[in-house]
Amino acid sequence: MSFTTNIEFIRLTNNEPLTLVCSALADFLWEDFIREAKPSVKYLTETHNVKQLSRFGKELFERLYKADDVDWLVSLEAYEEYFRKMCDGDKAALPEGYRPENGFWYSVMDDLSAAAAWPHMLQHCSGEQYNSANNAVVILNKLSDVLEDAIDKGMLNMQLLAHAGQRLEELRKNFQEAQAAGDVAAAAKFRKEGKELNQELGEAIENARQTIQSKANQIMDEALAESKENNEAMSTLWGNSAGELKRTENMEEKRALARKLENNPKLKKIIKKVGTLQRVWYERKRVRLSRANYECVTGAEFSNNVIKAFPAELALAATPQGKALFALKYSQKTLMTKDYTAHRKDLGKGPIILYIDASGSMSGDLEIWSKAIAMVIAEQARRERRKIYVNLFDTAVMELLELHGETGVRGDLLDELSSWTLGGGTSFNAVINHIVHLGSKEPKADVVILTDGQADVGDNFIRSLNTYKTNTGTQVSTVCLNMAIPEVCKLFSDETYSVDVSNSPDTVDAIQKCIR
Repeated sequence: MSFTTNIEFIRLTNNEPLTLVCSALADFLWEDFIREAKPSVKYLTETHNVKQLSRFGKELFERLYKADDVDWLVSLEAYEEYFRKMCDGDKAALPEGYRPENGFWYSVMDDLSAAAAWPHMLQHCSGEQYNSANNAVVILNKLSDVLEDAIDKGMLNMQLLAHAGQRLEELRKNFQEAQAAGDVAAAAKFRKEGKELNQELGEAIENARQTIQSKANQIMDEALAESKENNEAMSTLWGNSAGELKRTENMEEKRALARKLENNPKLKKIIKKVGTLQRVWYERKRVRLSRANYECVTGAEFSNNVIKAFPAELALAATPQGKALFALKYSQKTLMTKDYTAHRKDLGKGPIILYIDASGSMSGDLEIWSKAIAMVIAEQARRERRKIYVNLFDTAVMELLELHGETGVRGDLLDELSSWTLGGGTSFNAVINHIVHLGSKEPKADVVILTDGQADVGDNFIRSLNTYKTNTGTQVSTVCLNMAIPEVCKLFSDETYSVDVSNSPDTVDAIQKCIR
């Protein structure tokens, strides 16, 4: 059977129920998703009824969004009982509300419901408009691939399954008209044709069930895995750290990211690594802040902070005679307490300037790690409203992009991370020349060089960089990835670190020390 495939935006057409009656809420949310996210579906244009596919997607959405609290035209139990009797050769009356031309869609819905991943998908999507709608589209596309393969192998008569409804409707109409006219012979003829078509349709549906059943678990498993990956990526990019929960309902933005993730497996690895590094990053930040609050005692003050009270004050409460005095001093905030002052490195911060080694040896895990850490640092810069410059270098420096403090990391940086390629050697002279002469001239910058290589550096370059650092308050740190620190890096860096990128806590500690 010849057919063509076509990818089209889902159409907002045809509300004739296939398996269940969609609620007004599902109608509104599904159409809202389609208008905003503009999802596309792969249709087999010679065999598929586009209206039926669009409707089926809406019914999938209803089930996912409402966690299967839906109104069926015919219960799946009644449908199963009917088909079981048919397959056993028993006579069975059509369940009330059942239309044979929609039997194929019932069989598909039944098979998806029986998949092991279906309950987990319901739990994952319940009450979530984007998850429910996007997964309905994903399932439609995977179903389309299965049908295309089955048609190509001659296992499905999709012409009959998709278009028998129109012929059955014609036969019903002709039968009714013949009965009304008293034409018994014509009525019997149309009735016989209808029964034969129903029988043929039932056999085609049973063949379809056998085909879909074997693939239903795979469809649902893959859809659930993709959904979890996409949601983890979006949660990572839009932020879910303590103290700053940010969510977005921009479905076009979410859908655009989902498309990027589908088409770029490397991007999935990067974002997964970002999530790991971010968790470690904020854990380390909280530990440092906690320690910084009690770093050193610089004096005494009056307060009622028992935690900071001197031992002599606490001793009052240990005796019956001193309890009353302790209570009085506590109520009047006159306990003698320690005055802590933390050393601060964040006064008058300048921009963060990243130089990322893009030589050929950085491929593989180092490429994933360097791109992920760029995103984590960019997010930190955004939180602190600092500029960040991202540059690549091999034997020359390429300025990748500049982000300002109010800018998120989802747009330009995400696109650049997906596109940059590796190659060439390593030149620290090129980096130093860029720092001193060609790059940002803002004071108190934190320059971080990520590299896995080494190269000679001229004495004149080192002198010019040292002069530049003295005049501008710039700090230069070099992080050597999966290698010992070359002596040359110590000549031009204020701080040098050697890290194993598979050890996330150590690598994060090193990077955080590079940024004031």
